[in-house]
Amino acid sequence: MFCDILVFIYVFIITSVSISKFVFNMRNEYDKTVESSCSPESGGTLSGEDTDNILPTNLHSEELQLALNQEATEHDLLEAINRCKELILENTECSAERKWIVRHLIELRFRLQEHKEAMEDPRHPRNKSSGASSRSIKGHHLKLQSLLKNAGHRYCDHCTGTIWSVVQAWYMCEDCAYACHYKCLSSIVRECAHVVACEKGQYEFKICPEVGLSAQKYLCAECRTPLVVHNVWPDAKRCDYTGLYYCSACHWESSAIIPARVIHNWDFEPRAVSQASLQILRVTADRPLINLEQLNPRLFHRIQELNLVKRLRQELQGIRKYLVVCRKAVDEHLIWKCDRAHLIENVNVYSLQDLVDTHSGDLPSKLHDLVDEYLRHIKTECEICQGRGHICEICRNEEVLFPFASNAYVCEVCTAVSHKVCIERKEKCPRCVRAEKRLQHFRDLNTNTPEDQLNS
Repeated sequence: MFCDILVFIYVFIITSVSISKFVFNMRNEYDKTVESSCSPESGGTLSGEDTDNILPTNLHSEELQLALNQEATEHDLLEAINRCKELILENTECSAERKWIVRHLIELRFRLQEHKEAMEDPRHPRNKSSGASSRSIKGHHLKLQSLLKNAGHRYCDHCTGTIWSVVQAWYMCEDCAYACHYKCLSSIVRECAHVVACEKGQYEFKICPEVGLSAQKYLCAECRTPLVVHNVWPDAKRCDYTGLYYCSACHWESSAIIPARVIHNWDFEPRAVSQASLQILRVTADRPLINLEQLNPRLFHRIQELNLVKRLRQELQGIRKYLVVCRKAVDEHLIWKCDRAHLIENVNVYSLQDLVDTHSGDLPSKLHDLVDEYLRHIKTECEICQGRGHICEICRNEEVLFPFASNAYVCEVCTAVSHKVCIERKEKCPRCVRAEKRLQHFRDLNTNTPEDQLNS
């Protein structure tokens, strides 16, 4: 009896694992079909996607019958399929010709299926009169992609099936890159990541705010599919960004850097996220949505690179005031050499990509180069900008001083520019002292009586 139970458990485990892996293996059906016609030891002559698409020399005589255009009819496709079957038997096993024919046969069968669907559906994009080149669904601006466009290995974001771009009609969102088959358009449940990001306006700043499967009623957070929980092959997959659980169709084990972990822990290790979260993080990667001064100001004292970036951005913000009013700088488009405008306009906000580049060292190097180029224009190349410089009133040094320089002090009252060393020695701004004396002199004049004025 005990042995029977063990056998039953073993069979159950093997069956569950096999069924769960079946969907994932279907994505590789194309490659496996090709590999079955040629073993690894055979040493095939073709390799790479570009080489596989080239018609072998021995098949040039069959080109007119096999290489059909987009206008091919159902009869033409059936004839080409039958001819491919004949050529597979005629060519030797594991040859380059047979490998190409197998690939082409798969494409022809997909084209035939697509052709039949187009004949049954008048709104199918293959029908020229359908006018279905663009669709708006769930906030997505879906645009029909060209059939002969090589999209590489792309999968449908709804059904997770492979998109055969050369034979199947498929759409892609212009805003969030959501891709799906034509047949999946009516079943889309995911909101456009661009719309979601614009409505929220900020990231999730809590680290993996998990609520548990019970709060989700054991349903997928996106498509509401029931989630089966067991130890062998659990269907529920947690998204590290939202803390919610998803099914395998909505969570592909893709990984991304989590903003909350970067802000609070300076942790850039990618974590598993759902497809919806992945698209949101991609859409918002370059948007300045993180105010580190409010969220974690201590980070500037602990991360040297981040403190350097902050200082360089403050310097660039002061330099910008000179460049925007300089005619020569405007003509040379100097200000536009910084491809991220927020870096020099608002020094307190960062995008997720800014923090990633700071961690890698790319952003400090880039800001250093910008500062050097802008300073060369202001201090050396442009006489207009040089004329807007200042002379320290305390030491009277002939060196032109600019308010954005690291050794410069700008008075908060009168905006006079002096050396930091000089103002520390003087303790008071000379311009403010003169202004106080003039003000006191006017007060004394107003308080004097007419008799005092006559006596004076």
